[in-house]
Amino acid sequence: MTHIWQWNGNGQAPGGLIEGIADYVRLKANYAPIDHWVKAGQGNRWDQGYDVTARFLDYCNSLRNGFVAELNKKMKDGYNDSYFVDLLGKNVNQLWTDYTAKFSH
Repeated sequence: MTHIWQWNGNGQAPGGLIEGIADYVRLKANYAPIDHWVKAGQGNRWDQGYDVTARFLDYCNSLRNGFVAELNKKMKDGYNDSYFVDLLGKNVNQLWTDYTAKFSH
């Protein structure tokens, strides 16, 4: 159902981000199968998709409440990685580095 309400940047947004937003909604609604999802901080890249990107977006949303909704709104007419800078003040690769570092033990 999430895909019905989300924007995809007119096809410009990374597919992993689109799927990650859908799984972020599942995570926040407690519909995520937590037992076989990756743990926070795991994954190879921010736009890997699904549970990896959902966990990353949850981290980003913890930095700015409402981030995911604001990102979705920005993706109405297009997509650019600079949206992360606009909303969080850091580029997406730096945010990914910060995220993985936060959860590495």
